[in-house]
Amino acid sequence: MAEAKKSTATAKPAPAPASSQAEATVAVGKETVETVVKASGDVFKNYEDVVSYNKENVDAFVEANNIMVKGVQDINKVLFSMAQKNVEETVSLTQKVFGCKSVEDMVKLQSDLMKTNYAKSFDEGRKISDMAVKLAEEAAAPITDRVSVAVEKATKPLAA
Repeated sequence: MAEAKKSTATAKPAPAPASSQAEATVAVGKETVETVVKASGDVFKNYEDVVSYNKENVDAFVEANNIMVKGVQDINKVLFSMAQKNVEETVSLTQKVFGCKSVEDMVKLQSDLMKTNYAKSFDEGRKISDMAVKLAEEAAAPITDRVSVAVEKATKPLAA
């Protein structure tokens, strides 16, 4: 009689019907396709973001270059104007030198000229220096903005 009893623990479960196996396979396939499509969309979105980001960087460098070119032109105009004025003043000074009647007149003229030239060179130097500093700030602004964006993008994942 002991042989008549068979253990149910070793019995194999009944195989699933073929239709439910096909449904499970289709569901896994559908999930895989959805995952690939979603990942592809994320990659494409990231690619578009990178392209857009790099285009904005190039645009910032172009803008900075345009500002620099315009600023250098403006500084050159001021320098040319100063040089032109110096030529005119030199002609006037030559006429005054030839008009001097005595050595004292010549010494006084030379002394006045030195005081005037010292003040003028200081003022003109300051003007050019101020223009150069302003130009550097303006030309650096677009690039500084892009650096801020880069730092923000780089630190954003760290903050999350």
